[in-house]
Amino acid sequence: MEDNNIDIEIENFDENKEVEEKPKIFKKIFLIIIGVFLIILIVTYLLTNPIIRSIFVGLVESSKIKDNIVGIDFKNKLIFQNNTYDGLLNIYDNNPGLEFKVCLNGYIENGNYLINEVYIPETYLQTHNKVIAEPCPNDSLVDMHSHPLKHCLPSEQDFKSFKSFKERNDNAIMAVMCERGRFNFYS
Repeated sequence: MEDNNIDIEIENFDENKEVEEKPKIFKKIFLIIIGVFLIILIVTYLLTNPIIRSIFVGLVESSKIKDNIVGIDFKNKLIFQNNTYDGLLNIYDNNPGLEFKVCLNGYIENGNYLINEVYIPETYLQTHNKVIAEPCPNDSLVDMHSHPLKHCLPSEQDFKSFKSFKERNDNAIMAVMCERGRFNFYS
């Protein structure tokens, strides 16, 4: 008779174990669903926030400089010669938190823009997100200005100003310097 009691206790123990396992599995599934939902919520916020989206798109579109050479597009490059890039960095470093404008002069060879002069036009106003300056001379190749850190996309006003410059020089391009060593080009 004692053997029968043991069997019954074992059977009851196994039934309790199954009852305990079901809530654990349910809890794991519930936590996974909540985790996936939170990830989707965060990614959706990041992708729909206009400031973050602008920074992301600008970083994707822009190029980093290496050895004084930066890609304009898939085949053409802008090449700084004669310490002109060091001069540009000096201007960048001397205007912390302020936009600035420069005109890059040089010549075009095999589709590449070789820059041998950095010219600063007369500047009337500089703020953290705006610069008002004289237009670049007609013979300048690049109308360049800086933007706040990692904001590499030109504004609507930038495109309007560049359109006027492009009408005077068909080979001209516009550049936005959005951090030390990062540029975005438009032609």
